[in-house]
Amino acid sequence: MTSHALFLTRSLSMALAGVICALYAILVVVQGRPDPLPFWIPSVVGVAAALAIWASVGASRPKVVNAAFDEGYRADSVLAERMGFWVAIALHPIFGAQLYMDWISWPSAFAAMGTLTAATYLLGSAILDFRGR
Repeated sequence: MTSHALFLTRSLSMALAGVICALYAILVVVQGRPDPLPFWIPSVVGVAAALAIWASVGASRPKVVNAAFDEGYRADSVLAERMGFWVAIALHPIFGAQLYMDWISWPSAFAAMGTLTAATYLLGSAILDFRGR
């Protein structure tokens, strides 16, 4: 496997998982229910993405893996982690106000906040990956 194929596998897997998490969170807020889709879908997609990345790394030579996971990727990953952290922090007052005004239920807020935090990291990492290539 080439470093470009490994990059594409990693980025597309993370983007797909991020889109599913974002879709789940949006549906939670729009529908006002904590389970707009079967609850296991974001988890299964995330595990499938992790397995796809793990399998592609296992099928590649160490030199290819080092090229695909270079210092640029590590810097982008750290930035995506920071974005996920700050979005998670920002979601507390946003959903706190909605909870205070009874616009959303606690289970719905919990589901939306959890999946939005994951979506921020996953989509941020994929976007930064594609932007840097």
